[in-house]
Amino acid sequence: MYDFLTDLDEYFCEKYANYDKLCILPGYEMPVMQRTKTDEYGRVYAYTLPPETMCLAEQKEKKSLLAELKTRMTDITFSFSFRTLGLFARIKEHYSKYAVYKGLKTLLDKYGLTEEGALESLNVSAEIWQGICKGKFLPSKNLVLSLALTGNFSYEDTVALLALCGEVMDMAIVKDVVISYLLTRKVYNRGMIDAALKEYKVENLFIK
Repeated sequence: MYDFLTDLDEYFCEKYANYDKLCILPGYEMPVMQRTKTDEYGRVYAYTLPPETMCLAEQKEKKSLLAELKTRMTDITFSFSFRTLGLFARIKEHYSKYAVYKGLKTLLDKYGLTEEGALESLNVSAEIWQGICKGKFLPSKNLVLSLALTGNFSYEDTVALLALCGEVMDMAIVKDVVISYLLTRKVYNRGMIDAALKEYKVENLFIK
């Protein structure tokens, strides 16, 4: 079996984009972002390199820098499992084809899950889960990510459900990068998921 944690490290070095966290690491070499180029007519103009140039993947000592970054990681992305919808928002959701609970039901059906079956792997009360499935509450981002991992969702379907909730995958957040890796690589084995979350100190999910 391939060393998926090493593969995860490589992915993380390429994708993680919290440059405020990266540039303060001891030994991090700040790249020269401004360059000049001469065109075919001899004119010199300046251009800026893309932000990806600052990622760890471009660093000579990326392994030691990543090791140092891991010692500084703390998951502060706590959230409740739901957000309450007001009366008018619930009415709007009811009539919208982009309602979160409708999108959720579509995905549950696509992956062969019942509401009860999906709940079995989630650390959420039955009352809250039923409220989410009926459109009374909006699921939090952490709950959507938890459902994606336990329900074997694709990365694309997860992003689509997050968008309905007004959320995005943010490559400046450690948790999002790690879960993006697991979903894009289709790593659904629970032991491997737990190992990846532990390696990057990802907490505050709703996985039993």
